[in-house]
Amino acid sequence: MRLPNGREIEAMDVDFETIKEDWNEYKLEDGTVLKFKTIVSSIIRTEDYDPMTGDPVYHVRSTNILRVKVPEELKRLPAAAKPGEKGGVEVV
Repeated sequence: MRLPNGREIEAMDVDFETIKEDWNEYKLEDGTVLKFKTIVSSIIRTEDYDPMTGDPVYHVRSTNILRVKVPEELKRLPAAAKPGEKGGVEVV
């Protein structure tokens, strides 16, 4: 495995079972609610060990998922779709 600093180290894929993947929720001061989840796709254990704890060092590949719930008063049409403009969408 090649690390971001260019160093190459021995590493091996570690099989895993997903036990729980919860959403983290954040309410912003404007009333917007952000829901955030990380989905792990692979885990790799390196030959390195943390010098403070002695634990093996793992690298995790993941994808982030974001859901947004915005209060109605903050929503607006995209600039290209404003009513009355050429090429825009008219809402009735």
